Amino acid sequence: MRFSKSLWCGFLFACVSVAFTGARAQVPTPVSVLGHTPGDDFYLADYEDAVRYFHAAAAATDRMKMFSIGKTTEGREIEIGVISSPANLARLDEYKKNARRLAVADNLTDEQARQLAHDSKVIVHIDGGLHSDEVAGGQHSIMLAYKLLSAKNDPEVDAILDNVILVLWPTLNPDGQDMVTHWYRQNVGTKYEVAPMPWLYQDYVGHDNNRDGYMLNMKESQVLVKAELDWSPEIFYCQHQTAPFPARIWIPPFADPISSNISPYVRSWLNVVGTNMTAYLDAHQMPGAISETRFDNWYAGFNDWVHVFRNEISFFTETGLYRYATPRFYTVNEFPKETQDLRALSMYSEPWEGGWWRIGDAVNYMIGGSMSVLDLAAKNHETLLFNRYQAARDNIAHYKKEGPFAYVISDKQADTPEAGLLAQKMIENGLKVYATKTGFAANGVTYPVGSWVIPMDQPFSGLVKELFERQRYPDEIELGTSKAVDLPYDVTGWTLPLQMGVAVDTVSDPLTTQQLGLMEPVEDAKVPAAEIAGGGDVFVISRRPNASYAVVNEVLKQGGSVAMSKDAIATPEGKERGAFVIRGLGRGAMDGVAKKYGVSVAALTAEPGNVIAIKKARVGLYRPWAPSIDEGWTRWILENYGFEPKSIYNADMRSSELHARYDVIVLPDMSRDQLMEGFHVGMVPGQYAGGIGPDGVDNLRAFVREGGMLVASNRTAANLIPLMSLPLKDVLEGVKSDKFFCSGALLRVEQQSAELPVNFGVPEAPVVMFQRGPAFVPEAGFQGAILAKYAKGTNPLESGLLLHPEAIEDKAAAVELQYGKGRIVLYGFKPEFRGQAHGTYRYLFNALYLFDQPELPVVKVPAAPAPEHVAATAKATVEEPDEY
Repeated sequence: MRFSKSLWCGFLFACVSVAFTGARAQVPTPVSVLGHTPGDDFYLADYEDAVRYFHAAAAATDRMKMFSIGKTTEGREIEIGVISSPANLARLDEYKKNARRLAVADNLTDEQARQLAHDSKVIVHIDGGLHSDEVAGGQHSIMLAYKLLSAKNDPEVDAILDNVILVLWPTLNPDGQDMVTHWYRQNVGTKYEVAPMPWLYQDYVGHDNNRDGYMLNMKESQVLVKAELDWSPEIFYCQHQTAPFPARIWIPPFADPISSNISPYVRSWLNVVGTNMTAYLDAHQMPGAISETRFDNWYAGFNDWVHVFRNEISFFTETGLYRYATPRFYTVNEFPKETQDLRALSMYSEPWEGGWWRIGDAVNYMIGGSMSVLDLAAKNHETLLFNRYQAARDNIAHYKKEGPFAYVISDKQADTPEAGLLAQKMIENGLKVYATKTGFAANGVTYPVGSWVIPMDQPFSGLVKELFERQRYPDEIELGTSKAVDLPYDVTGWTLPLQMGVAVDTVSDPLTTQQLGLMEPVEDAKVPAAEIAGGGDVFVISRRPNASYAVVNEVLKQGGSVAMSKDAIATPEGKERGAFVIRGLGRGAMDGVAKKYGVSVAALTAEPGNVIAIKKARVGLYRPWAPSIDEGWTRWILENYGFEPKSIYNADMRSSELHARYDVIVLPDMSRDQLMEGFHVGMVPGQYAGGIGPDGVDNLRAFVREGGMLVASNRTAANLIPLMSLPLKDVLEGVKSDKFFCSGALLRVEQQSAELPVNFGVPEAPVVMFQRGPAFVPEAGFQGAILAKYAKGTNPLESGLLLHPEAIEDKAAAVELQYGKGRIVLYGFKPEFRGQAHGTYRYLFNALYLFDQPELPVVKVPAAPAPEHVAATAKATVEEPDEY
């Protein structure tokens, strides 16, 4: 039998339609794959469940494709599902390429860009969140996939599938989703059903996985930014779960302030997305949406925000939930008093009236939020794509006419490997970086070959400016007004060159044709090759590069010996006190270590005089069951530099003879309750209850008196003053925010006691990250030394917000005390801050070696002057961050 061409085509279409309908009909329900429906009371799907469902759904439909894009810290495969119409998925590579061209304004005229936007599909990123104890997000991803894949004859879904390509992440933190889910499963039905998990829900960083957006220290952050650069989504939406009670979901617009380095297109769309979402939820009988209150996005390092500097409409929402999948009933009399009248506000238009609240409710609100975003994207896909192009086009044009025109990072610095790392971080964030050739000069300075240039006339350069310039918080807070102002809850200054101790020059004139000809693009910021200069088998390295500590630890591991010079001696980086002197390694072995870490070496025929031998210390790091993010960061850094810290848990701390097991104990930043009390009995299973307690404090006293070194930072440093009866005063203890406030800013300190080994290699005026820490004044009986202090008569602020700097004027920022045969080093700041403060790592590292030290002198302490009255300027409405 023969068919006409038209009849044959009609038959094929009918068959294909039947096949498609069949495929859609066969999309499995989550319960058929998992045995439960995500959103059920007392049930949580883990990451493996989510991926299993995604694969089962993708195998049954032509609307979804699966991609594996990297590995987690614990080695899990990170997988994403891409959902769209079959026609769009067939042209996926083409649409990705178009999205990239528009995102970077790649050789396009406006007319060409309009046509490309017309012909393309908008790519939207939605994920299940990254804070894994906020459990509803990961459940929402499964249910959102099912909703989109199983819908039939649904005009809203059909329009989304036709115009949007959804990149759906089950979660941004697979390891954490498994940890939290498994913890809940083992406790559900017991008295510990809603107990907090006693370890960080992402290895090393926990809650700070959302503070790694530009530094990209964690593998998960690295995978995320690579995916964003690969897929070029116009919208990035991350689910969170901490709505201001009693609101059920927090939605943009954000509270002020907001950075001016963000494209106005992005800033406007953030408001549109948020107000549209509120209207969508109201239309679907989901009351309780609130905006602006509490959440600003001033800090640039949020993983769900940093993409705005690449012109993505990047944001989060915060949905309310009790704990895990356990339901709770709320009455109005439990609401804050000011909300009990259920009065509507302009940014809280339909108040929630209380009642049962279940994980299923949170999942539904999250699906509603996601659907509102997808619906908005489908209806405005062409405008969104063209606006992305306009943002890139306008940014390039702006920095061709106005400065800064470029930043230059010399490859000859006190810490050249850190300079290279800073340039590399810009490359990883999607910036174009160039290396200089012979003769490149700017601002009257000729730069060494291989220095790095970051031109500003590129699409994502707003991120460079955001990271390299000094942050200045809005004047209405800094200068003080009669208006009550909410204070920031996160850090307000983060200037990377200051944090990393790297000199960066701003180019104030447009780059000329000659300059451009002396630059070549690089994909990796390679530092100059390390070399050994001179003859002999005694090797000298500077301790100015952080990498020198990794060299020392490697040398000690290989059986070499290390000393440090008490006098200033010549190193490849210039003359300095405290240089490392290495013996016992052959030239070949030394060359291998030097090249591995990028640290140059001077070879001598004889060892310099007046040196102090050092040995590798047994380093213990206190790791509380009420987990400390600062402990995780500290552990990550020490492991990376070869210090091999051993975790000390409560039971270890409460047992005697600490000195028999450790030479140095590091106590990371935490509250007093976290240190001493931990989780209360009955709150968690017994083995996780408590802190170090009085026994732990007694053992720490004995440890130091017997010759141990105790190192503490920030709040823990302040806590040790009364706990160990130290002759110090924290002048900020109990001070309210109307007398002093600093939620996180970069402050300059003056080095003191440069002759002490703990200060070797530290610059004369380093910049430190101060974040709600102490400031010290010695009291009678003080035996020790001030290591760093805030200047007298000078505001120490370099970047961020600092209210009432006079409160810390001429006060100590770091001290070292003699305590029996041992030492206590207290830092009133965070020397390891979020793996970013590379410029102050030496403060921590210098205390982690064994060496002979003379006893510190008793210091005569003058009588303290009476405190002066300080006027109030701002109202504190922010709580201390909760690391539990």
